Formats: sequence, C-alpha cells, structure tokens
Amino acid sequence: MRTLGAIDILMMVLYFIGLLSIGYYTMKSEKEGEKAESFLAANRNMNLVQTTGSAAATDLGGGFSIAMGGLGFTLGISGSWLIAVSGLSAVFASFLLVPKLKRWADKVKGLTTGDLFAQRFDERTGLIAAILIGLSWFSFVGGQIIAGGKLVAGTMGLNLTTAIIIAGAIVLAYTIMGGLKAVIFTDVFQMVILFVGIILLMVPIGWVRVGGWQGMVQHFSASAETASLLDWGAAGWKQGIGWFLSIFPVWFISIATFQRVVAAQDEKTAKRGIFLTGIPIEWPLFAIGTTLVGMFARIIMPGLADPELATPNMIVTILPIGISGIVVAAYIAAVMSTADSCLIGPVAIFVNDIYKKRLKPDATDAQLVKAGRYATLILGVLAIYLAYSVPSILDIVLYAYTFGAAGLFFPMLGLLFWKRTTSTGAFWSILLGGSSAVIWTILGNPYGYSASYLGWIVSFLSLVIVSLMTQHKPEEDIDTFFPDKA
Repeated sequence: MRTLGAIDILMMVLYFIGLLSIGYYTMKSEKEGEKAESFLAANRNMNLVQTTGSAAATDLGGGFSIAMGGLGFTLGISGSWLIAVSGLSAVFASFLLVPKLKRWADKVKGLTTGDLFAQRFDERTGLIAAILIGLSWFSFVGGQIIAGGKLVAGTMGLNLTTAIIIAGAIVLAYTIMGGLKAVIFTDVFQMVILFVGIILLMVPIGWVRVGGWQGMVQHFSASAETASLLDWGAAGWKQGIGWFLSIFPVWFISIATFQRVVAAQDEKTAKRGIFLTGIPIEWPLFAIGTTLVGMFARIIMPGLADPELATPNMIVTILPIGISGIVVAAYIAAVMSTADSCLIGPVAIFVNDIYKKRLKPDATDAQLVKAGRYATLILGVLAIYLAYSVPSILDIVLYAYTFGAAGLFFPMLGLLFWKRTTSTGAFWSILLGGSSAVIWTILGNPYGYSASYLGWIVSFLSLVIVSLMTQHKPEEDIDTFFPDKA
C-alpha cells in the first residue's frame, strides 16, 4: 500500500488553508455588538443551501463515513441501515420538531437545549438537559477526531497519536476564530467536496475495479464466510432494533439539529433543510455509498486487520495520484464537519447556560465571545485526549448517541406534545434514563441488549409516572408551547 504523494499532500494543504481562511474571514467580518450572536447563532439568517449543507455534512461526519466503511467490510450491505435510520429520523424531525422549535427560537431568541427546557419547565431541568446533551456531544467530538486521525495515519504514514493531534488542531483553529457561522460556512464547502469525493469518485471507481454488482456476487458467494455480505437483513433484528433505539432519537435532541434550526432564516428553510438531509442525502446516497466502499475493500484487501481502516486503505490503493488527495480531503471534510459542530454545541451550552446565566449575568458581547473561544480551546483539547484514550470510532459514536437519546428523547417529546408533562417528570426522566443507559453500558450490555433498550424504558416510565403524580409548577411556561390548549 502506498502513501499519499507530494501532489496529494499539496491539494490537502490547499484545502486546509481554505478552511482556515473561511474561519478568519468570518471572524473579521463580525460587527461590533453582534459578535456573540454570530459566534453562537450565525445571526439567524442562513439560507436553504447553508442549512441543508451544514446539517448533512455534520451528520455524515467521520463517525459515519469512516465507520461505515468498517461496517461495510464486516457486515456488508445491511450495514447501510445504520444511516438509513438517521435519514428517517431527520424526515420525522422536519415535520414534528422543526416548526415548534423554530417558532420558539425566533420568539424568545433561544440558543440551546438548556434554554428550551428551562423555559418550558424550570432552571433545574434546563441545566440538567444542557449538561446531558453537552456531555453527549462532547464525547461525539472524540469519535470524529479518531476518524480523522485514522484517515491521516492510514494515508500519510504517520502514527495514530500524531495524526489525532493534527486532525484536532485544525478543527480547533477555525472553530475558535469564527464560531457557528464559520462552522456552517465551512460545512457547505466540505459537503460539496464530500459528495464529489465519495459519490462521484470513490464509489464509481471502486465499482468498476470489483466488476460491478455481478463481480461482488461472484466473489462473496464463493465463501460461506462472506455470502451474507449481500444480504440486506444480515445485521439481524436485535442489532437493527439497537441501532433504531440509539439513532432514531438523534435528530430530535441533536445539538446540530438545534443550532441549524436556530440559525435558519425562517421556518420553511429550517424544515426543508432537515428534510432534504434525510432524503435523498442520507438515504439512499450516502447510506449505500459509504457501505459499498467497505465492501469493495473486503474484495480488494480481505486480510485487513482493522476494518475501520478500509476507507483510508481503499483511497491510497485504487485511486491515482492527485485523485487520492481529493478523496482524502473529502473524508477529512466529513470528519471536520461533524467535529466542529459537535464542539461548538457544548461551547454554546457553556457560554449561554453556565457562564452567562450563572457565572457572569452582566457579561458584555465581547466577553461572551471571549468565553466562547476559551471554552472551544479547552473542550477541544479534552476531546483530543478522549480520542487518544478511546481508539474505536463506532463505539464512541454509538455511546454518545445512546447517552443523549436515553435521557432526552422522551422529555423532548413530552415538552413538545404532551401538555401534562411536569418539570419534575422531565427532570427525573432525564436523570434516570441517561444514568441507566450509562450503567448498562459500563456493565457491558448484559444479554447482548443495547443500553438504549433500558434507557428508553426507564426514561419513558419515569416521565409518565412522575408527571401524573406531580403538578405543574408556577414557573412552567405552558402557554408558549400549547397556545390553543392552555
């Protein structure tokens, strides 16, 4: 296997310079008095292309694009259902969540999940919701940095530690400079490169190299070990349900969803942007495309020790010099587009829900931006350390999804659609649902069941039972969310 040549590396360097230039330009274009709004909410005027491109690039990051190559390598075509569940979630969220969320955000200038839960319930519930989603998505940053590190290590011949530090440092640089607006602008740029690199280059070239579908059938059916790779149901019902429980709630609780809806110029833009991300971008284009890359690798390099290195190895094995650089840039784009969004989310939560509300209520616009930049640096360094400590992409991604989904999915549904939900019910649902999922994970998922099973059951029962046993508190704002039912 060769590593990238000088031309490939030059193209990657130019790509990185482009990203950093966007961050620098965004920072310099901020107007006095609007810097915090730009850093944390992108001035709430993003158009359809920006909303869709950023939402799609964020969700299709390294945790999916690189890890899906590994799933394609080990499970085959049935691995594509993992992203299909995410696409389904995005479609449902566009109809059920986005309209109410956007109306609330525009009405009260809301910024974070903590803002939403604090207004509907109380400050205590808002704080625990903010902490849970912040920790969950902070963990997710580590998964993206691992993916970036594996990609750089596999294609440039660097050791994984060095590669992780390089990948993390680049993400930190432009996020610190431009905040959410820079993140969205770079995401659109990265989504274009990602689409060209994977869908228009990697998949067609790999398809020809393995002899198309007929060649795959002939190769995989020749061995009992690989015959199931062409079976759409090979993942099994238990695995499928585990994916559904972990991933379906994500678009309803995701920081990326929340921030794109807040940043969109209007409700129609937000709704269409999230819908288009689900269909056709996530399904069928990227769900099948990224899985096929791993299946191609299973044919061309069947003895690969680490399946998650299938994609980097494919890039430098089948693609010519020059093209390799473009495709590596595409996958690095996937990594960065999610890492930056998952980093700026916890940063926004810290600045808005902790620094502004509890540490310095009288903070000026400039002080909020400064706090945001320091928080980005500190959380980013911690995320790089986490990535170094837990070197499995898919494990950390699914852990982050499970942790957030188990604690927040049902309280979010209750907030939006069940007037009887009380602040006490929401608080204990978040606390018990998230905690039970973490404990189940620490125990090693006994009996082969994902922590999502237990987390969902505990969270749902806690929400319903406690809400029915308690009354609304005076500070709860029911009218804003149920104006026709108050």
